[in-house]
Amino acid sequence: MPKPDIPELIYLGRSRLHRNRANLIQTLHTVAALTEIGIKTRLYLPPWHGNVTLEQRLSEMGIATRAEIRASQLLHRRWPATAFARFHKGMLRGAKAVYVRSPELSLGLASLGIVHHFEVHTLQPMVRQGALTRILDYHRQGLIEQLIPISHSAATALIEAGADRRRIHVSPSGVDLSAYQTIPPLDPQRLAQPRMVYLGRISRDRGFEILTHLAERAMGEMRLVGDCDEQLPDYPQLNYHPAVPHRQVPGLYAESELVLLPYQPDLLHADGISPMKLFEAMAAGRPVIASDIPPLREILQHGRNALLADPKDPLSWEGAVTRLMHDPELACKLAAQARQDADAYSWPNRASGIARAIGLRTH
Repeated sequence: MPKPDIPELIYLGRSRLHRNRANLIQTLHTVAALTEIGIKTRLYLPPWHGNVTLEQRLSEMGIATRAEIRASQLLHRRWPATAFARFHKGMLRGAKAVYVRSPELSLGLASLGIVHHFEVHTLQPMVRQGALTRILDYHRQGLIEQLIPISHSAATALIEAGADRRRIHVSPSGVDLSAYQTIPPLDPQRLAQPRMVYLGRISRDRGFEILTHLAERAMGEMRLVGDCDEQLPDYPQLNYHPAVPHRQVPGLYAESELVLLPYQPDLLHADGISPMKLFEAMAAGRPVIASDIPPLREILQHGRNALLADPKDPLSWEGAVTRLMHDPELACKLAAQARQDADAYSWPNRASGIARAIGLRTH
């Protein structure tokens, strides 16, 4: 049994609290949900800037559950990936479970003989860096006990590469359902001139050409919200806003009729993507038009809870938008089904599945 001052679960991350990144948001929601379902969890992160407080960041993300979160210089990328484990080896060995989502930290822990679980978000960088072979070697040895990919596509790739299928648990991203309960249903009358929204980094590998094509066609208002890597054209129907605190995302969906997710196949993590914004759009009850790529097809079925479009063909997206503009009944059907399907992806559901997979809960 762990000592009284050691939590059941120690979660190690390398996300910086002062940066508005999806990996941080997902980590904090997951840790809060693990705490909420009764698992004593402690999250360690690198130090954050002094002008940012933990309370402030949790509030900005709409997280009410107060989880135990500590800063450690030894998790900063300037230190070797083994630094934290070497200094805290006793604590890590005393916990019932250790959990990471960084391949570098996973390799560092395994090299010191510390058993842990590794949440896998993308395979291609590990393949290119030669890390995947080492990860799978440690997995077969049992030092990396459970692999937790966020999509079935990634799970299949892991198994084909040699992972033990019996020690893989697929855990997609989640959504705070309570934040979307008060959003009014889709107003079909607004579909004649829809407000289309895309949230996230604006770049070519996330569909910049698709988004600007639709804005140029003036099919409705195009709203882009997030950090932008490209020079935006000056189209009357194109409105850009920098990234907003995560708690403001429900309001953006409430003020929109269509949600666009034009991820490209050459996106670095397209092999295992599970975007939070997808589940948030579904929970908001808004019709989703998404790229027809394998990880998204695990969640979305064309004509049932979304429309899928060719990620390389702007005309395919134009056709999907036009179809919903002229078929409000279909748009409302897709939105209602998506909202219903989102119930399965709450953060507590995600936390419960992970807890069962890593042996902290039996039901």
